[in-house]
Amino acid sequence: MMVSIVEALVGLFVFPGFLFLFLFGLLFQGMNRKLIARLQGRYGPPIIQPFYDFFKLLGKENIVPKNANAFWFNVAPIIAVASVVTLMLYIPVGYLGPLSPVLPSGFGDLIVILYLFALPAIALIIGASASASPYAAIGAQRELSMLISYEFPLAIAIFALAWRAGTFDMGELFATQPWTLGGPLNAIGFLLILLTALSVIPGKVAVGAFNIPEAKEEIAGGPLVEYSGRNLALFELAHYMKMFVISAFIVALFLGAPISPLIGMSGFSAIVVDVIWFLFKVFIVIFFTVTLVAAVTARLKITQAVTFYWFVVDALAIVGLILIAADYFFFTGVM
Repeated sequence: MMVSIVEALVGLFVFPGFLFLFLFGLLFQGMNRKLIARLQGRYGPPIIQPFYDFFKLLGKENIVPKNANAFWFNVAPIIAVASVVTLMLYIPVGYLGPLSPVLPSGFGDLIVILYLFALPAIALIIGASASASPYAAIGAQRELSMLISYEFPLAIAIFALAWRAGTFDMGELFATQPWTLGGPLNAIGFLLILLTALSVIPGKVAVGAFNIPEAKEEIAGGPLVEYSGRNLALFELAHYMKMFVISAFIVALFLGAPISPLIGMSGFSAIVVDVIWFLFKVFIVIFFTVTLVAAVTARLKITQAVTFYWFVVDALAIVGLILIAADYFFFTGVM
């Protein structure tokens, strides 16, 4: 009985969630590559090139280095993909998240989301460490430094939203849109929190100035230097899907208000319009935080990136949190 329930849940939520992420993760990556090329005066690859690359890698030989820990080397990319797909199940896409109808009220899925966001990077670190390559080891160290740097401001941003809305439930937070609460200090505070969250995206997806762990000119691809075939395809897929998921998460938290009530739509057509509107906002976020950063910035040193997140982005998040708290105490009279 338990097995059949698990299989039903996998069929009902996980597989459609994977297909959705697979399609839009690779499609948005193709659009991202095309736009970067155009911004740099090049023609660029076709938008569907990531699909070609993925299926071509699947057909290549999967080589495991002689001195590698074969188990963790092969399991790490699976963990990366599984964690990103699981993340997508918690995120409302224009209306409700796929798991929203089955999760109890006040489930606290924001805490789960925060942990899941760290898993793809941890999987990459594990896989690199298991490959027995010095280049991969350097890449793993850089990935760990970046993980420690950008997770803290992201946690502050999530906490600020949850504290102001009074819930750690993703669905309730999506419906509340906490930036609309309170007065001007709250609005300014949430603007700073939004800038904090947007600043985390380039670090999480390692683009442009923050493409430090791979650094192909220095360490030949870093954590992925020993990967090939199916394993490399899965890591690349996780990377593309992570770009979409983190952007969708930021949109759901800060810009998730549906458009159908404003134009007087209801029923199934309203859901379709809201999903399209949501995807458009995700595209805008990716364009400004990934495409432009990749097109116009040079890669930083690891110390420069860590300093940026620890001293600039953290300060931005803390000031935003203080303003939100001050606005809340001023309007409620709580001291």
